[in-house]
Amino acid sequence: MDRLGLLLLLVLTASLVLVLLSPKPAPEAVVVIDAGHGGHDPGAVVAGIQEKDINLAIALLVQKKAPAYGLKVILTRTTDVYVDLVERVRLAEALGAALYVSIHANYHRDPKVCGVETWVDTNADPESLRLAQALQSAVVAATGAQDRGVRRQTLYLRHTALPAALVEVGYLSCPAERAKLQDPMYQERIAEGIISGILAYQSR
Repeated sequence: MDRLGLLLLLVLTASLVLVLLSPKPAPEAVVVIDAGHGGHDPGAVVAGIQEKDINLAIALLVQKKAPAYGLKVILTRTTDVYVDLVERVRLAEALGAALYVSIHANYHRDPKVCGVETWVDTNADPESLRLAQALQSAVVAATGAQDRGVRRQTLYLRHTALPAALVEVGYLSCPAERAKLQDPMYQERIAEGIISGILAYQSR
């Protein structure tokens, strides 16, 4: 082998060693975001506004913004279709997701009831409760909405062992909040709050 060939071989070998020894970037954390309802199930409907549409708009924003924060978001639905509730959490498990967050908008017969609240299943484990608390604090901080706290009730989230929470991002039955929930800028703030909540949960 001539001198030039030997030099090229040495350069290529050194380059390969550097590639092999270089630190690998940390893989993106996979989280599953569920846009509640969909298809034949509109959720709450007030003044012609369907909850399923609000939920999907916010979920799509979370997915769009997530990579900048090192998160890989998979949605349970990306269009106006209905997905079985248990299948939603089974999808998250199959993907090896770190956590599961379902997005909803609320309804109350009293139009004066407004605000953000986050729900876990009655028998939720400590990790789900910690996720819910992080989400609740972050979404309230991002939106300035009334803090209605973390609550418990029997939910389909009981069908998974993943950390799982359901965020009610506002009340469609509250006129002022209904107007905000249709505002793309306010939806952006909610999405950023959800991401901040996930990051806060993961950092502890």
